[in-house]
Parts: sequence; C-alpha cells; structure tokens
Amino acid sequence: MSNTIGLDDDLDDVELLRELEAVFDIAFSPEEAWPLVTVGDVEALLLRRIPAYEADRKCASAMACYRLRAALARLGHGQKLAPAAALPGLARGRVRAKLKQLERESGLRLPAAPATRLGCLVACAGFVTTIAGAFWLLPVGPALVGGGALGLFVAFVMLRFIDPGQPPESCATLAGLAKAAAVLNHGRLIRAGARHRAEDIWATLLEVLPIYGLPKAEITRETYLLDSQWRKHAA
Repeated sequence: MSNTIGLDDDLDDVELLRELEAVFDIAFSPEEAWPLVTVGDVEALLLRRIPAYEADRKCASAMACYRLRAALARLGHGQKLAPAAALPGLARGRVRAKLKQLERESGLRLPAAPATRLGCLVACAGFVTTIAGAFWLLPVGPALVGGGALGLFVAFVMLRFIDPGQPPESCATLAGLAKAAAVLNHGRLIRAGARHRAEDIWATLLEVLPIYGLPKAEITRETYLLDSQWRKHAA
C-alpha cells in the first residue's frame, strides 16, 4: 500500500503549498518549499516559521466563534447564538452565496459549500449535451477536443454559478463552523492573539491534508507528498 498524500507532479504540489500558506498565513520561499518530501518535513518547516505562543492568549476556536456570531447577527441570522445552536439560516436557499457573504462579514475563510446532487446531475447533463452538439456540428476529432473542453466549461459554470450549494457538515452548529474556521484561519488567528502550541500545527495538518484524498487516520509524518517521491523511495 502506498504511503502518499496522492499528489502528482503537475500542479497539485503548488495547490497544496498555496492552501498551507493561506491556512498558516505565511509565504514559503522556493528554497523552503523545494526540499519538502514528507508531511513531517512540512511540519518541521512550519514549526520553524511559527513559534509557540501560549501565555495569556485566547482559544482560536472561541475567537472564531465570537467573530462568526457577531457576523451572523449583523446578517440577520440570529442574535447571541449559543455555540451549540443550529444554523438554519445557512441551510436553506443559496448556501454558497450566504457562506461567501459570511466570509466577507467575519473576515474568516470558511469551508466551501459542496454541490447539491441535483446540481451535479444538471452539470453532467450539460456536459453530455454540449458534447452531443459538438458531434452534430463537427467532425469526430474536433468534436472530441472542442466539445470536451466546452462541456467541462459548461459543467463548471453550472456548478459554480448556478447550483446553490449545500451546507458543509461543519455548518450544522455555530461551534462546528467555528472549529472549521479556526483550522482554515490558523495563522491569522494567531496573529490576532490566539493561543498556539507546537502540537497544534500537526493537528491542523491532519484537518487540511485529507482534502487531497488520503484519510486522516492514514497520514503520518512519514507520508510522502507526491506519488513520484513515494515510488522513487519504494524502488
């Protein structure tokens, strides 16, 4: 069994670095990024860049909860919500647009709203219809290339701008949303006065890295970032 996050050598590693820069609110130089091979290497670099801050500091999740509660109140989704309170205002209508509005109001990055099942079906239908139309108008070769590219664009537009999105699992309660926001804004909240321990970096990495495919329970410090790095080591 491979012990790798599953990134390829194309642009996946760049996407990962950009996500880590956003989460930890730092910028990696090429000299720092180039030697990174394993998750442990990433953790060691972050430990060097982000010193521990513990004394007389606030809980990051509590800070995120306070900001979100104030933003939700200003947006008319409830006054002085308790952490365990459900967030029905974010569970209906255009969920993706509401989350973006809450991001702007709170100043925090929030989880993306997944596409709805209906939205996925409509996007697939748009993709198939576009390709079928290309075959009707063009020879086979150009239809495959042009129709496929246009079909992907149509599907993207439908999912991104037409589908309303559905609430992420973390949006069920204010506390859940605050916990997710604390992960996505780790560095920003530290700069704002949040408490930070060395072990918090590892905990945050275990929340961020599974979006690339490898389950959280299988990620260790020896896990490779790129498939090619793992194959080279295995050989």
